[in-house]
Amino acid sequence: MRAMILAAGLGTRLKPLTHHMAKPLLPVSGVPMIRHTLNILKKSGIREVIINLHHLHRELRQYLIKQKDMRISFSHEPRLLDSGGGVLKARPFFKNKRFVVINADMLMNIDLRGVLKFHIHKRALATMVLKRPFLGAPNDGIGFAPSNGQIVRFRAKKPPSPLIKTFFTGIHIFEPEIFRWFPKHKKMFSINDVYLKMIRKHAPLFGYLYAGRWQDVGSLKSYITYHQKRLTKKQWHQFRSSLLKLAPGIILPRQTG
Repeated sequence: MRAMILAAGLGTRLKPLTHHMAKPLLPVSGVPMIRHTLNILKKSGIREVIINLHHLHRELRQYLIKQKDMRISFSHEPRLLDSGGGVLKARPFFKNKRFVVINADMLMNIDLRGVLKFHIHKRALATMVLKRPFLGAPNDGIGFAPSNGQIVRFRAKKPPSPLIKTFFTGIHIFEPEIFRWFPKHKKMFSINDVYLKMIRKHAPLFGYLYAGRWQDVGSLKSYITYHQKRLTKKQWHQFRSSLLKLAPGIILPRQTG
């Protein structure tokens, strides 16, 4: 199975750090953010991946071509195509077979082989990896039916019982037939638009409920907080100094405790 990492974004939530460094290259525990995503795929037995590029794409490509443990292809977007448009542009790479799409700005311990087994058992057209809300989790809710795993509400802050509220972790599995649900005359659109259409038509859209560790590092607050909690005072000082060099003038908190 092949995969796509969505890495073309401007990193708006991480400004000003992303003015001079592509978001996927920002260090997380001393390793570029996108390497953590590659490790999820590698752990799950996936070695062929396509990565879309846009913002500061030369530096990102330069790093990625050195990752010899993965077979990496690139999809350059001179103009941002959003998540759905980016996947559509990469369609030939998937060779009309089942594929994974994953964001590049979260940390997880997941093995995708379990998600794949669920996806096949449900005969799903698309499966989203979901998680129960916790303090600090994203607000946008997805109405999930625990009885059968189907997603029946989208952008549901308070889904009615017996549905439970979940949020999207950033991983999808798709059958190649998903492209029939994509807009016919659009190049730039969100995957969310496709999901809303699928829910209206009662298409087989399922959610895999993940109970393991999940950490968003895609915003400045979450990125800083993650490191504050895990670094020693000496390590924090070094980390803070490196960020100040990357974005002079940025106001960073001092480590407490």
